Amino acid sequence: MTHDIYIARQPIVDQDGDTFGYELFYREGLSKSTSFGDPDRATLAVIERAYLHWGMERLIGDRFGFINANASLILNGLHSALPPEGIIFELREEFPYDQPTVDAIERAGREGYHFALDNVRTIRQLDRSRVLKLCSMVKIEVGAIGDSEMLAMVEYLRRVQPSTLIVAEKIETRNQYSRCTLAGFDLFQGYYFAQPEVLQRSTQPANAASVFALLAEMQRYDVDIDRVEELIGTDPALAYRLFAVVNSSAFGLDRRVESLRHAIVLLGLNQVRHLATLLALSASDDSDEQLLTLGATRARFASAITAGTDMQSEAFTVGLLSVTDALHRTPMDKILHELPVSDEISSALTSGAGRLGFLLELARACEAADDDRINQLWPGPIDDIKQQYHDAARWAAAMRAQITVQTASNIAANPAANESMLAHTGA
Repeated sequence: MTHDIYIARQPIVDQDGDTFGYELFYREGLSKSTSFGDPDRATLAVIERAYLHWGMERLIGDRFGFINANASLILNGLHSALPPEGIIFELREEFPYDQPTVDAIERAGREGYHFALDNVRTIRQLDRSRVLKLCSMVKIEVGAIGDSEMLAMVEYLRRVQPSTLIVAEKIETRNQYSRCTLAGFDLFQGYYFAQPEVLQRSTQPANAASVFALLAEMQRYDVDIDRVEELIGTDPALAYRLFAVVNSSAFGLDRRVESLRHAIVLLGLNQVRHLATLLALSASDDSDEQLLTLGATRARFASAITAGTDMQSEAFTVGLLSVTDALHRTPMDKILHELPVSDEISSALTSGAGRLGFLLELARACEAADDDRINQLWPGPIDDIKQQYHDAARWAAAMRAQITVQTASNIAANPAANESMLAHTGA
């Protein structure tokens, strides 16, 4: 079933008052503030919602997105679920930066990721920092310091790291803003400019069994792309997330995705691994199993009908995505606006056009046991096509049951190992 999710954003402006970027915040509801017990889970929830539900382009456009991140997230490699372009991770100095953590941040920097040192209040913090040299920005809490300390911090940064952008954060009054302008800050953030804007949308949570089965497969040293395709192919909600990620990533695609397998190849197994990790944190046990199984049945049926042809992969993808409008309670044309699928797939799903649309119509006739309609659509023996559909339905049900049983068994047998797997999938 669908549920509402939330995220908040607050602008960061430059000296001309233009929006430089947005800081993204975790929210559980429409309130302007929220509390959470686990900062790492909150950060991952922000990434998952921004990346897989809204899309970074919608949230920040061509601006920068600032996301709070404990350094453990970088150490475990989960930052790479997001493309580096336009993202700035905010690090807090109170985190114990041992050498492996510093090395991980340095590696991420070489990969194109940017960092801001957050919540700085004293020169001593800057002078003793092990990660300042790895940060392209520093955010200073101006409400917590006096004018002399503020000027000294700006002068210190201009001297030791002149290319660093200096951000004045938590500005609440015109007087504070004037002080920061005179002190020479580059960027500004706080309630004086805007309170965080809370955004809301409905979504279908990923099915826990499907996600954990995929996550387990992605931990194998000999990951089998056929098995990955099969696992994603049993869950239309999971497939939707995959297509959304391809659409959100900085691939600069000049062509449309032709099939589920094509999307997996474009994204790469490492990104699929991070996708599974993010989804595991928001997976639900109350997803609509009937719709998931129906989508998998249509996919298997359309694939079987076109076996050995050049449209087999597209046929599978059309069948799988054909239930996403019902899963998300959103019109299909709106869903497809967010997905980089081919024109043939899009036309089949919205208007039933083309060979792929014909396959969906045939599947629906079989679902309804409408023999008259099947006879109109299919020139061959009706019993053969009905058996094909029966076989597809049996396969989909068996796959859903297998995933559910195996996942429940694995979690029950070793819950600690599964928590560890979530924590270290990127290591």
